[in-house]
Amino acid sequence: IAFEKMPGTLICDSAAAALMAQGKVDAVVVGADRIADNGDTANKIGTYNLAVSCKYHGVPFFVAAPISTLDPSTAHGKDIVIEDR
Repeated sequence: IAFEKMPGTLICDSAAAALMAQGKVDAVVVGADRIADNGDTANKIGTYNLAVSCKYHGVPFFVAAPISTLDPSTAHGKDIVIEDR
């Protein structure tokens, strides 16, 4: 967003829900490590919480990812292998 000179504010994901409740969030944009053929996404810890909070508070939620994250060979998100660390 900053690279494209779009207006935005970077915050830590743990502050997002409180700011949404106060009406201070216009939209949320996250990345993705993998996108399944049906559009399901897999990303780092914290993304699911943001998506649920956005849904609850009516805040638009967007995934911005390079084309290299698209995986047409994986039908659904439940089929994405999550690495254990």
